[in-house]
Amino acid sequence: MSHLSENSWWGKLYGKMRAGLRQAIIGPPLSTAVALEHRLPIFLALPVFASDAISSVAYGPQEVMIQLAAVSVAGGGAAIRAMIPICIAIALLMLIVATSYRRAVHLYPTSGGSYTVAKSNLGPFIGLVAAAALLIDYIMTVAVSISSGVDALTSSFPVLKPEHVVLAILLVVFITLINLRGTKESGWAFALPMYVFASMVGLMVLVTVISYLTGHFHVMGSSPALPANLQLPSDVIKPDPLKLLGFFIILRAFSNGCSAMTGVEAVSNGVSAFEPPEAKNAAKTLLLLVSILIFLFLGTALAAYLYHALPADSETLLSQVTRATFGRTLPYFITQFATLVILMVAANTSFADFPRVLAFVARDGFAPKAFNTQGDRLVYNRGIIVLALISILVIWHFKADVTQLIGLYSIGVFLCFTLSQVGMAKKIHALREKNWMQGTVINLIGATVTGLVTIVVAVTKFSEGAWMVLILIPVIIGICIIIKRHYEWFDRTMSVSPSDYNPLAEPLELLTVLVLISSDVHRGTLEGLEAGRVIAAGNSGSVFRAVHIEMDSEKTERLKKRWAEFVEPYIGQSIRLDIIPSPYRWLIEPLREYLDKTEAEQHGDRMIVVLPEFETGNLLTNSLHNFTGNRLRAELLNRPNLTVVSSRFIMQSMASRKTLQEWAGVD
Repeated sequence: MSHLSENSWWGKLYGKMRAGLRQAIIGPPLSTAVALEHRLPIFLALPVFASDAISSVAYGPQEVMIQLAAVSVAGGGAAIRAMIPICIAIALLMLIVATSYRRAVHLYPTSGGSYTVAKSNLGPFIGLVAAAALLIDYIMTVAVSISSGVDALTSSFPVLKPEHVVLAILLVVFITLINLRGTKESGWAFALPMYVFASMVGLMVLVTVISYLTGHFHVMGSSPALPANLQLPSDVIKPDPLKLLGFFIILRAFSNGCSAMTGVEAVSNGVSAFEPPEAKNAAKTLLLLVSILIFLFLGTALAAYLYHALPADSETLLSQVTRATFGRTLPYFITQFATLVILMVAANTSFADFPRVLAFVARDGFAPKAFNTQGDRLVYNRGIIVLALISILVIWHFKADVTQLIGLYSIGVFLCFTLSQVGMAKKIHALREKNWMQGTVINLIGATVTGLVTIVVAVTKFSEGAWMVLILIPVIIGICIIIKRHYEWFDRTMSVSPSDYNPLAEPLELLTVLVLISSDVHRGTLEGLEAGRVIAAGNSGSVFRAVHIEMDSEKTERLKKRWAEFVEPYIGQSIRLDIIPSPYRWLIEPLREYLDKTEAEQHGDRMIVVLPEFETGNLLTNSLHNFTGNRLRAELLNRPNLTVVSSRFIMQSMASRKTLQEWAGVD
């Protein structure tokens, strides 16, 4: 609906209904003046930025076990003993990466995380590599977290299993709407579930350990059936114990478990969202994140090991150990519900950070600049919507299968870890501040380890989907470079300097004003002619004409009669009516020839074409008109040195709607 049509009673009614519905869903607009009030304190920042990592407790240990389970069954349980060392190695890696990002938070308090660090220290191209990997990782975080959350729900309520894809999509829509309301709103919405989840899983770990130490512990009576989609290389499933603990299986289990580290970098990407002092509060939040994550991750892995739990299609590993600890009692169902919600909160971390990273990339000219503009709720709403749409497509394509999605998951985040730590090592070495040698060594060690993990993940998961990520990253970088080159070309072309030609410094140009009219003289035609006359009157040497493309000779005769009746008596011969024959009933071609001829006759003049149009005041009936005007506009806007003016006539409503008009505020 056009701007003018919104002034009609229908437009105002529609506008009020739309504004009311929008305010009910995402809230009233927020002024820039209150932006500081919507910064996050630590207790709200933790569920917003840390829940991605903490929620990985719901699937991280399971993804380690799923690679060891079949080998364990074939070899008498030997492979299960590798689970604890693998999880300890992952926990140590978490600690190394978190230490690096704590330094990044203090050195780069304006946010940007891996992208800013890599771009500032390693160059724009490496920064783009980090940005592409980050954006892919955030998309996969939404897909994996939501899909895993649905798995938690269907573990408790198996009757919902057939609809798991639909449920996953609905959850993405739900969390999108919450995030469109604002960062602080989403923090309040998910703070309680995150703390409940951490508390209940922590309680489960403590009860399990105490029960084991006091002798009141019972292993699970029987192991559930292995997942139907579990695939292992045929050469490792052999009775030889040395084969059963093969290096390849250890690497696969390790790379799967490293998915638990996704989200560790989220705090560094969103420092500007914290309450002042931003860097200090972000560093405290990161410390809380890694402490809670390591405790819950290792505790859940230990519980699964002690209970001899195995992953299954029908029930998640976390559900099994929680059920073994609490039974099917209220604490079990609270944990399962909290698991579902925190996995949604994990997706919320991506919704908080994906738009921010995209905004940084857009600010540097590598993405459409519209992504660098905040909406009226102080969030980057365009980035939020783009993330939601892509995530829904990914979930639909992979049928919300966590195991399939995991294959595309870890490689992007570990590539970011590596680039960020290399950049941090270079930054610290260049600054040479206190303990710079220690900091440089820590970051180089971290970069080496995460770089090796990146290679391991790429190799072990190449056939499971990692190849797609390796292709997508260069594609995204290529698109970013093309966008950057366009903006650079645009700036070179459109920028003005004192030595450039300035049309405002010249005398008024002669104008050629053309009013395109249909086969009738109606109110819209008269309004268009008046608009053209006003434009032409500004310059005494202007040419003023009306143009009609003749497709029906009988209608043309009627046009001439009405022209003589309604036009000539009032403005005389100040406007000439040019009738252009179109024997083949074409519209564009004859007009194009006429314009070419007119330009040749009036060389150097600026040409203005007026298109008389009208609004019916009704969204439905308005769609029945203006087809010709839309076609003409599409053609004319592509011509150089030509300006198109739309002259719109607003029609009166065909029936009285007094009540609705009063409600819409129309006299």
